[in-house]
Amino acid sequence: QTPVGRPTPPPSPPAPAGRREWGSCCFSKGPALYAYNNAAFTVEDWQGIQMAGRSVKRDDPSKVGRFGIGFNSVYHITDVPSILSSEHLGMMDPQEKVFGERNGGFRWSLDDAEDQDVLLNMSDQFQPFRDIVSLVCEHGWSKVVMEDQHFSGTIFRFPLRNEASEISDNLYDSDKVVELFDSFIADADLSLLFLKNVTSVSLLHISEDGAVNTRLEVKSSVPTGGVLEPEESQSLRPEQTELLSPLPNNESNKTGLPVYVNACFGLTDNRRHIKWQEEDQRHDEHALWNEMLMKKVFPQAYIKIIQDAIKLAQNSILPVSSVYNLWPDLTQIQHREKWHALSLDVFHHLFRQNVAILSLAKDERQFISPSEAVFPCNGPTSTNILSAIKRALVSCGENLVTLPASVAKAINEAYPNPSTLKHVTPAFLRAILHRTGVDNITKDDKLSLLEYILGDEQYKELEGLHLLPLSDVTSESFACAIYTFYHSTEIKISLYFIICSLGFFRVISIDASHVAEYTRRYLPPDWKQTGKNLVAWENSNSQHPPLDWFQEFWSFLNSHFNELSPFTDIPLIPVSPLSHSQTVSVAKLQQDTTLIFQKNKHLSLPDRIAQLVNKVGGTVVRGNEWLKHEDLDSYVLCPSPRSVLKVLMNLDFQHLLTELTSASHTACNELKDYLSYLDSLSKTEKDFLLKLPLFQTMKGFSVAAQSKQAVLLISGLTVPTELPVPDFIIQCSTETDRRLLQMLKIHLLDTAEAANVLVDSIRKGACSSEDTKKTMTWVLQHGKVLFSQNESLKCSCKDLSFIEVNGQLKKASDFFDPRIQTFKVIFESDFFPPPSYTHSLQMLESLTEIGLLNKEIDVSPEHLVHAATLTDKLCVNSQTEALRRAQVLLGMLESNDLLSKFSHKQLHCLKMLKWIPCEQPGSEKQFSDKSQKYCLFCPKEIRHSVYKDIVGHVMPLTGKLSDRVSNRLGLKDLPPPEKVIENLSVLNSKALEMVNPDTDVDFKRQLHSIYKHMQDNVSVFVTMMSKETCWLWTHNQFVAPQDLVLEYPNNLDLSSYIGKVPSEFLPYRTLFQRFGLRKVLSNEDILGILYSIQQTIEARQVPFASSSEVKVSIEILNWLWKEKKTVQDDIPVPVIAEGGKFTLKPRSTALFCDVSKNGLKELNCREEEIFVIHEEIPKAAAEWLEIRFLSTHILDPEEIGIEQCGQSEPITMRIKNILKEYDEDSDIFKELIQNAEDAGADVCKFLVDFRVHRDAPESLIDPDMALCQGPCLWAFNNEQFTAEDWKNIVRVGSASKENQVEKIGTFGLGFNTVYHVTDVPSILSGNTLLILDPNVTHLTKHIKYKSNPGIKLDLSQRRILRWFPGQFGSYENIFDCTFTRKSPPDPYPGTLIKLPFRSEEEACQIRNKHKSNIITLSLQNIPHNGSTPPRDNEKETIFIVSKTTVSAMEIPDDSSVSKQRHAEESLMKVECKCKEVIDSFTVIIVKISSQQSNETEVQFWLLYNCFGTHKSLKMALHKNKQASFSLPIGGIAVPLQNDPETGKFTTLQTDLVGQAFCFLPLPIHTGLPVNVNGTFAVTSNRKALWETGVKNDWNKALLQDPVVTAYVTVLKALKKMSEDKQLVSYCYYNFWPDREKVTETFKPLVDAFYSTIVDDSVGPELFSDGEQWFSVNNVIFLHESIGNDEEIGNLAVQVCQKYVKRPNHVVTLPMWLRNSFKQAGLEKVLQNRTWNWEKFYQEAVFSNLTTMDSTSRDTLLLHAIDVNVKEIDNLLLCYPCIPTKGGQLQYVRKLVNPSGKVACLFEPKEGRLLDGSENDFRSPKRIQLLQILGVHSTPKVQMVLQQLHQV
Repeated sequence: QTPVGRPTPPPSPPAPAGRREWGSCCFSKGPALYAYNNAAFTVEDWQGIQMAGRSVKRDDPSKVGRFGIGFNSVYHITDVPSILSSEHLGMMDPQEKVFGERNGGFRWSLDDAEDQDVLLNMSDQFQPFRDIVSLVCEHGWSKVVMEDQHFSGTIFRFPLRNEASEISDNLYDSDKVVELFDSFIADADLSLLFLKNVTSVSLLHISEDGAVNTRLEVKSSVPTGGVLEPEESQSLRPEQTELLSPLPNNESNKTGLPVYVNACFGLTDNRRHIKWQEEDQRHDEHALWNEMLMKKVFPQAYIKIIQDAIKLAQNSILPVSSVYNLWPDLTQIQHREKWHALSLDVFHHLFRQNVAILSLAKDERQFISPSEAVFPCNGPTSTNILSAIKRALVSCGENLVTLPASVAKAINEAYPNPSTLKHVTPAFLRAILHRTGVDNITKDDKLSLLEYILGDEQYKELEGLHLLPLSDVTSESFACAIYTFYHSTEIKISLYFIICSLGFFRVISIDASHVAEYTRRYLPPDWKQTGKNLVAWENSNSQHPPLDWFQEFWSFLNSHFNELSPFTDIPLIPVSPLSHSQTVSVAKLQQDTTLIFQKNKHLSLPDRIAQLVNKVGGTVVRGNEWLKHEDLDSYVLCPSPRSVLKVLMNLDFQHLLTELTSASHTACNELKDYLSYLDSLSKTEKDFLLKLPLFQTMKGFSVAAQSKQAVLLISGLTVPTELPVPDFIIQCSTETDRRLLQMLKIHLLDTAEAANVLVDSIRKGACSSEDTKKTMTWVLQHGKVLFSQNESLKCSCKDLSFIEVNGQLKKASDFFDPRIQTFKVIFESDFFPPPSYTHSLQMLESLTEIGLLNKEIDVSPEHLVHAATLTDKLCVNSQTEALRRAQVLLGMLESNDLLSKFSHKQLHCLKMLKWIPCEQPGSEKQFSDKSQKYCLFCPKEIRHSVYKDIVGHVMPLTGKLSDRVSNRLGLKDLPPPEKVIENLSVLNSKALEMVNPDTDVDFKRQLHSIYKHMQDNVSVFVTMMSKETCWLWTHNQFVAPQDLVLEYPNNLDLSSYIGKVPSEFLPYRTLFQRFGLRKVLSNEDILGILYSIQQTIEARQVPFASSSEVKVSIEILNWLWKEKKTVQDDIPVPVIAEGGKFTLKPRSTALFCDVSKNGLKELNCREEEIFVIHEEIPKAAAEWLEIRFLSTHILDPEEIGIEQCGQSEPITMRIKNILKEYDEDSDIFKELIQNAEDAGADVCKFLVDFRVHRDAPESLIDPDMALCQGPCLWAFNNEQFTAEDWKNIVRVGSASKENQVEKIGTFGLGFNTVYHVTDVPSILSGNTLLILDPNVTHLTKHIKYKSNPGIKLDLSQRRILRWFPGQFGSYENIFDCTFTRKSPPDPYPGTLIKLPFRSEEEACQIRNKHKSNIITLSLQNIPHNGSTPPRDNEKETIFIVSKTTVSAMEIPDDSSVSKQRHAEESLMKVECKCKEVIDSFTVIIVKISSQQSNETEVQFWLLYNCFGTHKSLKMALHKNKQASFSLPIGGIAVPLQNDPETGKFTTLQTDLVGQAFCFLPLPIHTGLPVNVNGTFAVTSNRKALWETGVKNDWNKALLQDPVVTAYVTVLKALKKMSEDKQLVSYCYYNFWPDREKVTETFKPLVDAFYSTIVDDSVGPELFSDGEQWFSVNNVIFLHESIGNDEEIGNLAVQVCQKYVKRPNHVVTLPMWLRNSFKQAGLEKVLQNRTWNWEKFYQEAVFSNLTTMDSTSRDTLLLHAIDVNVKEIDNLLLCYPCIPTKGGQLQYVRKLVNPSGKVACLFEPKEGRLLDGSENDFRSPKRIQLLQILGVHSTPKVQMVLQQLHQV
């Protein structure tokens, strides 16, 4: 079979099956389950069985099963089912493991020659089918395959699964199949009941030797000679439904009917249940079909079988009782709703036909219809009366029917018009007797009839009936006369009482009841006075009855009394034979008797039992054969075990215990033996016997069996009594004990289970060391038997630490088997069990079973490390022993894969121990004795011999170990680089001793090996070897690689200065290059030769160059010129020295002589030193080398106060990239305000200047600066630049303030926003003016290098202002700037920034953009026609904003104060200015006023900033290489609104979209209801927070630490303001975050905030009910379902607020807030504090019913009834809660529906009648719900009896 979705196996194999490779042959081996039937598969069957889950029989009404669904059940037991049928043998492989991928099975054809060859020749493969075919049919396998080519039947083979697979992990073996057989056998007799074709089923078992055993054979046949009659005492048992074959006998398939139901049911897919029209299957066609079957077919079929049974009964083929047994018993099926309804439907159909279905009493073979029948009387009537009525009515010819109770119940419940049926009643019977007379009725029947007809108290209708019994055994009719009745034993006392009490007839009765009265009245006085059960009778006492009185009295009792109850407490029973001379004890008649006969009814009481009964307080009655009565057995028990037990139970229990405890063991044993013959025990009897001390503990003490277990000590291996068995274990040492204990349901422990108890005691520490040893030696001695019986015992012993070594208890698995020699070599004695546990082979075998290590493979890494440690320690004192242990240890590792178990740490430890024997390096020369050459080494010190050439001189080597061991121990790891280096050093030393090492083959081979190894691992060696180390062999010596080169430059021979690498080592060039070998000489290297020559010259006494040095220098310089090599450094060049000599001097000091040499002397006379370059250097080379000309030097003017400076990075492109990030012009204001803030300014002003200055170009510092004299933006703040500011302002893109904790900006980034509007910004502060020209278009005259595009002027030099007046005229009177009033001018007392616009349009746009966040901020404007300098009235103020602090309060939390103080002290150690940044101890309210266009706007904010105290503080204090962080600051700003009339604050009723601040606002919306401030790590354009790396970690730490602290502190401040009435209309959650609205970046803040709120230890009191404040530990939330109904929800809140137990309070929780808690992962906390309906009703309602106002109470109770929830219904049942008409609250189950029939029995004052109206408790729907809960509407017997009793 192939699973759905996979290809169906082909009908014929694609390749010869004999050559096919199968992945598994599991289907041909081992036990299997076979199924055979004698019908062959059709083509459709083969197709259908291949379609898993799809039934081809679904639409075939003649089929029982549905292939593809039910067949899949075989995969419970097998993975590869196979089928032989018709022309094919098929095997299914859903896992595609046998036949390969995409082949889910294979099928062989019996008529295919190639397949026939496979089936016959692969005998092993198909042997299972050969055997079965021979068993089930006459032909052999060969004939079926070759001749018939067809198998007339079907054989299924299911190989049992013996290992878990993808299909199932359910494993099967032969035993499980036997269990399958047994489960089938249980219902086998029914399996054929409804099948049409199958007539026999058999179960066979084939053993391994081939023997066939028939387990079961069931056959069915239809008898032709009649129907077998079942025994009349048996009735058909209710059974399950059928579908030709039986459905599983589960609860849902049990019908409760006395017949089996068979139908073509629609079933669930697993064929285990019938589909019905339930909620989930209302439109299921199969369910609909089943309903139709049951409604249309089932009743007709049932009626038919009843009618057929009646016909068989009429023909005397079936007994009449069998007909009634077929009727459904409604009592049996009342809880099976479906079948109960169907049964009623059957009865309705049956009764509507009005056919003869009832058997007549006079002739049971005659049947009549119900309408013709007379039914027996209803009610509790005695059997004698019923029999008398039956005889009377039959004799009168009435159609009386007698019915079983189930049939009568069916007629009562289902007959359409029950009132039309005739029933026997007193009136009906009287009418019959009046009509027919009573002459033919016997006297006894007359009495019974009389008693019955008196029942309806219609006494007048008795007149004329001859039913009065007289003493002369005649009867008289009732008349108005006086009759006297004498004692007549035939008349019942109750009848006499009725007759005598009649008011219509004069009847006086003297009856037998007076006998008991008179007997009791005239007892002997001494008998009356004693309170004992026994009295003494003496024949000689005249007051005592005579000797023969007792016998005569008992004769009288036998004649006149059926019951002895009237004579209770009268002494009537002599306990021994009466005697004339001896006193005899006489016992009273008592209900709970302690009397028992010695002998009675051929039974006798054993003497010892009789003695014991008397001893414990019972009484044994002996002799007096006349002592008999039919009711006497109730008062004197017959001798039997049960009677003895009853006597004991009726005795005083404490006295009984005392007597039994003092009784001998023999007596107790005989009592046990006697009682053990009881066949069963009731619960009371069992509980009683459990309390009697009848059993013994293992220590011999008598105890009761209650709460005990018993250990079997009967046969086989038993537990020795000397073992410390716990006292809750008693002995079961005899069969008597066993029988009695089994009846008492005492768990009997076998020996193994008892041993398990002992082991458990040891585990719990209840046994001493000696007891433990005693117990475990016994367990181990018998372990083979015990462990085989109880796997749990073995497991317990495995886990038990019981072997004591050195005062420590260990498990068996902690020890080694002393029989293993290798263990004895490497481990000490402590690693083996003590001798007390190993002195026998059985003990050792048992120890092995529970974990004793007896295999080398079981040795743990810890053990091996320990053994290696011992070996290491032995190295010092016993080298020989250590070597011996080491060899054994290595042998173990070689033989077993033990090292794979080692952890990294364990393996490291093993590698550090000396335990591996190796030759010492260099030992061949040191030691002649081979044994001395070997020593133990750590694996870390050893390497495999493959590394001989690399480290053979310095490391021990071994090649004897396997690769597995070598690899795990790291012997094949690369040698340590230091050892390779050391080995190279040894070679260096050896080379010195060699005659000609360059020709030594071994020497060269070792060098090649080392160089190759170093090259393969070059990264390691680079870090360990200095580049100066000499290790590269160059023909005759070792040199450093950096001293060589691979190739010389073209056209430049430098061999006199540097060597080349030998060609044989060129393959290792990569290695050499890493150590400084130059591939070719670089420009720097070549220039380095010049420097080297210069150093050599300067080191001489006479610093002149040789001719060769001059020649090389000239060649290098000319080569540089010809090769066009650019030279940046100040290289040495050859110059003329004194006396025509030459030397080398720096290029910057050299001049090329382009003038007459005559003037050189004049120049040399000056103070400065002049050097002229060598004349062989041509002019072109001098120009290329940028050597200044002599003429330029002579003409160069002095610079006038201009210090060349500027931004020192690639500028224009960098600025463009920054501007892309700062993409808004308005960022200019933000950054300039930020700079003012960082400078400490408290005033920041802006001025837009539209003037155009047209000064002469010569008055400017550069003519191109004329373009910057037009409209511009001025920015002013009142603080000067510092030296650090001047340094930082020229660093484009450098965050210069990031390490200044008091700064919030990052100079170099934000300042570049000015380039949005200008190309040439300038900054004036103090005496310094900085002008920047990144494009080098305005200051070309003064900027020599584009990398320094700016100049800084020192304005204290007045000549600058004098020579360039036009450059500085625009500054005059701008924010108090004056250059002309003083000479030299005073330093400018602030900072003035000028930003010339590129165009006038930009000036107009910039005027309308402004943002501020400083104490005072303004924006002004000067018109284009303004004067220079401008007048004050020309300046127009556009905008001004200011900030003031309204109030401040200390933070309202002492613990927060201490934490902030600690954080501040810690940060002060790192940065002393942290106090200047924030005040973390104060919460302030600030007022921000802004004025624009004569309109003023005022805002109020509650602000608080604080330091981090946890993770962010740690990050700030610990330096991080990846980033440096500022102070850990977080803050919160909450918007408030001030009422000017009251001065109080309220929450601002606006939907604030929270914004993030880094002191200045960031363009980041948080989604919070507050603004968040923090020293965040922001991107370079301040547009976003960092979201990766450590900066992201910093931001998260800020959000989760100081920001959360500030958030909670602000809420505490708001709470305090609310409590102080400073804040009104404030709800506690007004400013709590809604997590769904918060952006992803700020969700860590929300999660941390809510976690802080619910923290058990520090949870702040931030929840409020509008009056008080609480922490989460004292609040109760109501479940959201309570608030769904607004009215009931509000009432629930009110009730909770009033009745919830303090300190808890109910607080409202909006849905968004509830969801925020859940999304923050705090749902569990929320659940713990939330009341659902059940909790609400239990805690708030039902506990306070008596104190709650009735309106609220009734509203909530009505809702409780309406919700119809099981848990709330249970509460309704547990409390008196429903109001009644008496005013009381009553339990539901005691309530009575005032509209019901039973209401008339109760008065309102009794508090039972339900109160209310149809609008509340008495509405029809609620009445119905209350009736389900137990409210009474119809009378019940018990209720009526109770009320009658009260009456």
